[in-house]
Amino acid sequence: MKTKWFAPLLMIVLACGSSGLNRAEISKQATVDADGVQRIDVDMHSYYFEPNKIIVKAGTPVEIKLHNCSHVVPHNFTISSGDIVASDDKWGWGTGHVRFTPTKPGEYHFFCKKDSHEKKGMTGTLIVEE
Repeated sequence: MKTKWFAPLLMIVLACGSSGLNRAEISKQATVDADGVQRIDVDMHSYYFEPNKIIVKAGTPVEIKLHNCSHVVPHNFTISSGDIVASDDKWGWGTGHVRFTPTKPGEYHFFCKKDSHEKKGMTGTLIVEE
């Protein structure tokens, strides 16, 4: 009877210990929908984002839909660089959102500001193109 809980508990422990350090780059271009907003989904795992490289166009509104895939670990998505300031916390199931309109092309750092998640590799890059 005790062993039936061992496998799920082991999976949670292993998932919570996964590092985002040295992960492969996963790049995704945001798509513009009918209302003119660039939309993209980002999964927040323990401790990495997928995709960890997001490509958008300057001058067009962006909405990033956040999914906390680790469920038991709270996460955050923050960009605070140059003209882009956006942040949202996500705990458990469901989704969160960040919305902004980038005005200048360039590379912007995003990260999870919870505990030491950024140091564990929970970071990424937003590429804003002309």
